[in-house]
Amino acid sequence: MVKKRTSPKFTKEQFLQSHQRSGQEKDILAAVLEDNKAYTIAEADKAIQNYLKRGVK
Repeated sequence: MVKKRTSPKFTKEQFLQSHQRSGQEKDILAAVLEDNKAYTIAEADKAIQNYLKRGVK
């Protein structure tokens, strides 16, 4: 049997308190992540990239 390894998940608050992110990244995460929901690092990175690539309306 092969066990699937899952990535750890973190809350929006944990990302905002992290020393691994710049101030700009924290500002973006504060705007795009939902409260009371957990995200993997990859999901947070993707949210930042999607925000930076969005078009101007």
